[in-house]
Amino acid sequence: MRKLTFHIALAGAFLLATGCNKLLDIKDPVNSITTSQVFQNDEQAATALNGLYSYLISGGEFEAQYGIPLGSDLFSAGGVTITAGHSADELYHPSLSGQYEYYPEFANKLSLLRLSFTHKIWRTAYKAIFNANALIEGVRGSDSKEFTDAYRKRVLGEALAVRAMSFFYLVNLFENIPLALSIDFNQTQNLPSAKPNEVYQQITRDLEEASGYLSESYDDNNAERIRINKWYVKAMLARVYLFTKNYEAAYRHADDVIGQTGLFQLEPLNRVFAYDSREVIFQLKQTNIHNGRGNGTPEGITMTGKYMTPLLVNAFETGDNRKAAWTMPIGGTGSNPAGFTPNKYKINALNHVVGGFRSEYYVVMRLAEMYLIRAEANMGRSTANKNNVIDDLNEIRRRAGLGVLPYTLTDQQVTDAIAQERRIELFTEWGHRWLDLKRTGKAAEVLGQISYKQPWSQHQLLYPIPPEEILWGNQLSQNIGYN
Repeated sequence: MRKLTFHIALAGAFLLATGCNKLLDIKDPVNSITTSQVFQNDEQAATALNGLYSYLISGGEFEAQYGIPLGSDLFSAGGVTITAGHSADELYHPSLSGQYEYYPEFANKLSLLRLSFTHKIWRTAYKAIFNANALIEGVRGSDSKEFTDAYRKRVLGEALAVRAMSFFYLVNLFENIPLALSIDFNQTQNLPSAKPNEVYQQITRDLEEASGYLSESYDDNNAERIRINKWYVKAMLARVYLFTKNYEAAYRHADDVIGQTGLFQLEPLNRVFAYDSREVIFQLKQTNIHNGRGNGTPEGITMTGKYMTPLLVNAFETGDNRKAAWTMPIGGTGSNPAGFTPNKYKINALNHVVGGFRSEYYVVMRLAEMYLIRAEANMGRSTANKNNVIDDLNEIRRRAGLGVLPYTLTDQQVTDAIAQERRIELFTEWGHRWLDLKRTGKAAEVLGQISYKQPWSQHQLLYPIPPEEILWGNQLSQNIGYN
């Protein structure tokens, strides 16, 4: 890819400076980061760590240079939500037009000539991994006495968690990915595709190690929950263990998070995505000076006007308050009919203000998912836990204004209820529906029945690896069906 993404492009070596103001006047070659300069003390390390987060929500000069706009084109700022939402049965364009920007995803017509937005997910996720790797190597390579042990642990833990998060989305969306664990070009330039289980093992190692370094509190420096702490790591582990069918571990980690009632609680629907929501486990704080976004989140702005599919709109039960609280009607215009657009974030393209108050940040992980993970993992542990599973589902349903499910449900009905609550509670958030359809083996059954995705092709459950990655000599295998 023009020698730039997961392997170390020379321009990429400035990564720690692209997410914030220039970090240091580094005079070494641009393909290296000198730990004695960047990690000399806590203050310098803090600046580098801030750059890691800034990149996730705002991107950097690298994206502008290589034609990747900022905002929701970043995998971590709405890119996964919007791209995967179109691949699944959540978002579509009612005209079914081949000119529509996400047409290859929603019509099941991705190809090497029509990569659409999928290559941006790859590139920006690997850039985030490079950023994290630079911090990890910097911490481990610094012997400065002014760089305190406490801050070393914080930087290392947060960087490991970001790397794990990035690999999680890459392995689930592309599957055959290189496991880049260094900023050394010589080590990364010809990495082969790793097996998915190897990637998951690395994700788990990173998260388990990070858990030992990070605080359990949301202290003064993290009162807004915009930095990773131990509870995000545990929540992410719960998700990873669910995906890998380690139900005991998934249950235990989700249960640990839910048990922190002094920190977390399910909020009323209109407060779930508020900046000070106690349902939030981790969120990213956007700037409010971007001319195209103002005080809105990248996803909140970009999602405005995106049509929800009739399948999703009709999946809400009668009386489900999430439909009223988290969607917004779209009036019919021209050839496009009336419909609904997601409206979980209330600051959108119609009302954002440059420099305005940020009443919501971009939520990465929240408590409701932990209830749903605990329910599914508990059912996976043993169907004898069915009543406790139903109790967890009813916590989510009560908040939505729905009646409780009875204990008389069959095992299959409970399994179906878990899938339904995940679909409605987590719709258009971080690709949950797309990933759920794939991991539960339901994708072909559900998506193969949608008229505008015909002829159905199973190979499109994985996104194509950007061809440049293979052309530049990497030992990568293209996903089947993209030849």
